[in-house]
Amino acid sequence: MKTGFAVGLRLVVRWQNISVLVCFALFAWISVVCLDRDAMAGDLVHRGVNVVGQGVDPTGKTDCTRLLQEIHGRKQRVYYPNGIYRFNGETLDLSGGVEFESRDGVVIRNDISAASVVQFDDQGSLIGLQQNHLEQDNTVLGPKGQMRSGSLVRPPVSAASSAVAVDFIAHWYNDGGLDCRRQGGGWSGWYYWCWNFHKTRMPEDVPGDGYDPARHPLLGFYRGDDPVVLDWQCYWLAEYGAKAVTLCSGGGARFDQWEQPGSEQHWIYQLFHNVPNFRKLNYIMWAPASWIPSTPENQTKTEAGWERVIDQIYLRYSNFYSIQSAGKAYPVLFVFEGEALRGIFDNFHGAKKTSEFLVRMGKRFQAAGYGGIALFVRHPTGDKVMNYADLERQGVLYFRATYSDDHGKGATYPEHVATAAPPTDRRWIVNTATSLHTHTPHPSKWVCPGHTPELFKEELKKAVNHVLKNDMLRIVTCYNVAEWAEGGPGLQPNMQDRFGYLQAVKDTVVLPPGASRRENNVFRPVTSPLP
Repeated sequence: MKTGFAVGLRLVVRWQNISVLVCFALFAWISVVCLDRDAMAGDLVHRGVNVVGQGVDPTGKTDCTRLLQEIHGRKQRVYYPNGIYRFNGETLDLSGGVEFESRDGVVIRNDISAASVVQFDDQGSLIGLQQNHLEQDNTVLGPKGQMRSGSLVRPPVSAASSAVAVDFIAHWYNDGGLDCRRQGGGWSGWYYWCWNFHKTRMPEDVPGDGYDPARHPLLGFYRGDDPVVLDWQCYWLAEYGAKAVTLCSGGGARFDQWEQPGSEQHWIYQLFHNVPNFRKLNYIMWAPASWIPSTPENQTKTEAGWERVIDQIYLRYSNFYSIQSAGKAYPVLFVFEGEALRGIFDNFHGAKKTSEFLVRMGKRFQAAGYGGIALFVRHPTGDKVMNYADLERQGVLYFRATYSDDHGKGATYPEHVATAAPPTDRRWIVNTATSLHTHTPHPSKWVCPGHTPELFKEELKKAVNHVLKNDMLRIVTCYNVAEWAEGGPGLQPNMQDRFGYLQAVKDTVVLPPGASRRENNVFRPVTSPLP
C-alpha cells in the first residue's frame, strides 16, 4: 500500500512537471508570435506595405499594373523588395511615399524597355514615375492629344550655399514638351518626343537616328512647361553648382498672355510664378535681336521688345544676374545676334544709332537705381565699329559671348576639348559645351560625336583655369540645359549618364567646404563714367 502510494505520488509530480513545461513552451510560443507581430507592425510603419506580400510578382513575368495601382491608391508608404516589376499604367499615386530595398535591385519597368520607369535621384530623393514613359504621341492620343502618362513628385527646395570658383551660367533653350508645340506652334513631335522613342516616329521622308538613352531625360519624355518638371530642373542646377541661367523667351518677348499654355513664353511664366527652386538661381533674359530689315517700324518693334523685357521682367522679378562695377549693379541681358541689332538700327553703316539705342536701355535701369545695363553679346559688333569705352561711360557694359561655341576646333568632341583656346580679352565671357552632335530631325545637323561627362569635365576645368589665370570675369557659360536634339545630353540627368554632366560641374566649380565666398561678377571699369 505504501509502495503504491509512492508510485502514484511520483506520477503526479511528473505530470505536474510536464504540465509546467507545456505551459512554459506555450507561453514562449505566444511571446514569439506577439514579438513577430510587433516586428511586422514596426516593419509596416518604417518600410511600408510590402508589394510582394500583397501578391505582386517580383520576377517581371506578370503584368501587375492594376494591383500596383490599387496598393499605391491606399496612400500608404509602399515597400519594394529587390526584383523586377511590370507596370504599364499611365499614373501611379506616390503620395504615400516609396522605398526600395536597394536602388540597383528594384526595377519597375514597362513593356517598352528593360529600364526602370520609377526613378530616384543620386541624393536619394524620389523623382516619381517618368512622364510619357508609355511613349505615346498623336497616333495614340489623337490629334493634338495631351501627354497623360507619368506621376512626378515635387522636389525638395535646394539648400545649396557653397562657395564657387566661378559663376557657372547655363544657357536654357527649352523646346521639348511645350504645349504651344502641341497646339500648332511647330512640329508636334517636339512636344511628344517621338523623335527619340524606342520606336522613333519622324516627319514624313525624314530618316531617324534611332533611340539614344543619353537623350532620354531621367524625368521621362517630359512636359517642358510643367512646373514640377521645371522645379526638378532648377533644383538640380542649384544643387550641383549653377549660379544662373539664360532664358530664351522667343516670340518677340511678349508677356501679355504668357500665363496661357499656348504661349511660347508659358514655361518662363511657370518659372517665375510656380517653381520654388527657380528662386535659388539668377536669371538672364534673351533680348530681341532678329535679322530683319532696317525700317522705322522694325526699330520701334525691337525697342518695344527690349522695354517689355526690362519693365515686365527685370523691374518686377529681382533674382536677375548682374555685373558689379564701381559699386553699382548692372543687370545682364543676353543678345543672341549682336550684329542683327546694328542691321536694324544702322543698316550696317557704323553703329551710331545702335549705340544710342543701347544707352536708352541703360537709362531705363538707371532710372530704377542701377548703374546701367550689361550685355553678353553673341556675334558682337567689333570695337573698331562700336566705341565700347564711350558706351561704358554712359552706363552700358558690352561683353563678347557665345552660345554653342566652346572655343575648340575639330570634327569630334575630343578634338574640341583638346584644342579649346578661349580669348584672353577681359570683355570676353568664356563658354563651354556639354555636347555638340545633332539628332534628327533637328535642322542644325551638327556633326561632333564623342561627348562624355568625363570630357566635358576636362573642358570645363580648362575654361575655369583660363579665366582665373588671365584675370577675367570669373564667369563661365555653358551650352546647354536642355537642347536634347540639337546638341545632345546637357545639364539634366539622362538614362545613360544619369548625373554625370551635373557632377562634372560640381566637381569643377564648387569649392571645398569651409572655403570663403567671393564675388565673381565684379568688373573693374576701364573708363571713368561721364559726370
